[in-house]
Order: sequence, then C-alpha cells, then structure tokens
Amino acid sequence: MEPATLQSLLDLEYFVIFHLVAAIFEPLHYDSFIYWPFLLSSLLIAGASWLYWRRHGIELGWRQIRARFFSARLWWHRSARADYRLFLTNALLVPALFSVFFFEAQDMVDGLNRLLGIARDNAGQDASIAWKLAYTAAFFVAYDFGRFVAHSLLHDVPFLWEFHKVHHSAAVLTPMTAYRVHPVDLTVMKTGGALASGIMAWGFNQMAGGTVNAYLFMGLNVFLWLSNLFGNLNHTPVWLHYGATLNKWLISPAHHQLHHSCETRHLGCNRGFQLAVWDRLYGTLYLPHGAEEQYALGLDDGTTERWHTVRHMLFQPFLGAARVILQRANSASAKDAP
Repeated sequence: MEPATLQSLLDLEYFVIFHLVAAIFEPLHYDSFIYWPFLLSSLLIAGASWLYWRRHGIELGWRQIRARFFSARLWWHRSARADYRLFLTNALLVPALFSVFFFEAQDMVDGLNRLLGIARDNAGQDASIAWKLAYTAAFFVAYDFGRFVAHSLLHDVPFLWEFHKVHHSAAVLTPMTAYRVHPVDLTVMKTGGALASGIMAWGFNQMAGGTVNAYLFMGLNVFLWLSNLFGNLNHTPVWLHYGATLNKWLISPAHHQLHHSCETRHLGCNRGFQLAVWDRLYGTLYLPHGAEEQYALGLDDGTTERWHTVRHMLFQPFLGAARVILQRANSASAKDAP
C-alpha cells in the first residue's frame, strides 16, 4: 500500500474514532444540550413539577411515572432509536461536510470590521462593567431573535421545511430529540443565531470603545446557562409551564412540546427558544395552561412512520426540496405562458 494511501486511511480512522468518542462523551461538554448539570437539573425540576401537580389534584403514582417517563416504550421507541442513530451519524457528517458553513458571532464582527475598513485598535481594551452587563443581556436577546428568525424560515419557506420535517417527525420526545436535525437545518439555525448576535456584538464594540465580553458561567452566557437548566425538558413528556403571566414572555417546556404537536390548532406555533415575545409579535404564540393538553406528535401528513430511518432522514429532504422548487418553477412558467 502506498504511504500516501496508508496515511489517508489512518487520518480517516482517527477522524471517525475522534468524533464518535466525542459524541459518546457529549454529556461532559459544557456547550452541549445534554451537559450533565443540565440533565441533572431537568430531573430535579421534573420532580418538583410532579409534586406541584400532585398538590393540585393530579395524581401520578410511581407506576404511572415509570411507565410514562422511564419505560422502554419511550426510550426504545422506534423514533427514539432513530434519534440515537442520527445523533451518531451527524457526529461524523457535520464536521466533514458542513463545518465550512458554520461561523460564530466573532467571525461576524471581524467580517464587518474588514468590510467597513475599521481597524481593531481597541481590541486589547476591555469595556466597563456596565457595558459588559448590557452586552450579556443584549447578546442573549439577539441570539434568541436570530434563532427565532431562522426557525421561522424553516417553517415558512417550503423547501426549507422539507429539511425541518426531520425534527418534527419525532413520534416521542426525549432529550436526544434535540439532535434529530438534518445538517442543512442545523446550518440554517446556527447561521441565524450567529448573524444576529454578531451584528449586535459589532455594534456594542463600536459604541463601547473596546472589546465587550459577556459574563460567562461554566463557559456559557449566564442567561443561556440558566435557560439550559430547563432546556432538556422541552423534549420530554414532562408538562411544565410558567403560569399565565410568564407564559407570555418566556418559552417553557410546555410551549415547545405543543410546537411538536401535529394538531391543526398547534401547527407552526411557539417557534421561540427562550423568549416568547417574538412569537407574540409574529402571531404564532400558543399559550399552554393548566394541566397537560392532549395532542399527538409527529407530522400532520400521515408520513411520520417513514421518517424513523437515518437514510430517509438524510436523503428524503433533498428530494422533497427539489420537488418543491420544480413545482414552483413549473407554476411560474405556466403563469408566464401566453
């Protein structure tokens, strides 16, 4: 075997092993949805929620809790197993194929500086505490807004919806459903958050006269860290919302569970991630209330069961998107015909 060929095989082997091991140890990564403190907080909050509903007359015995939240019927459901397989597949595919399209907020700041010809002479200066406090909150708001816009595009642009269908095809919800995303979907979502937060960061740097950094806790913006304490409950059967007033301002796990509903009254609702104000302004806010609302999960076109294989989840969206584009092109041609 040629040395170059052998080296290529060794590089490929290293790439596969490295990224699979990283995926297996995902709960140890501070920037992961399933970072272990967030999983632990979800268990504690779920327990508190159970006590709350029990005191309000909704009895859930241990047998019911085990059957609903801890049974193989949930965690080994065909849909859940598809989540696990796609998670491992994306651990290899995303770095190999799509990382070139990913950028962070700082990349956006640097790009704007180059575009506008602004030298970063103040890069070594640190902004005041007041600027840092304001920036920490503004970054959180901008990042959430950018992701809301990207999420809305995935719902409202027909060919992008074909890729977002993968996430909504989940028939059960577990924390691993957060990873049930097509790489194109992931690219759109990351781009939205980076664009909005990057533009905001650039503006702050210019106004503050120095480099503004957010207050972090365990490597994350403190507001994102706090919201992540609840985040894993978004993809679980644990019904938890924040009450009539806060439900209008903050996205709770119940908001997002209803977002996954295929009932007509819920379709396209609650697209925000942390703040509910964007949905209110856009007209897509659906408020959860009281005890759990009954709804079905999955897609509303009857195709949910077809989406529980990695092959279908990866390739069918491209076929669906091509079909949508061709239909639009044919429709436009028909309108232009004399």
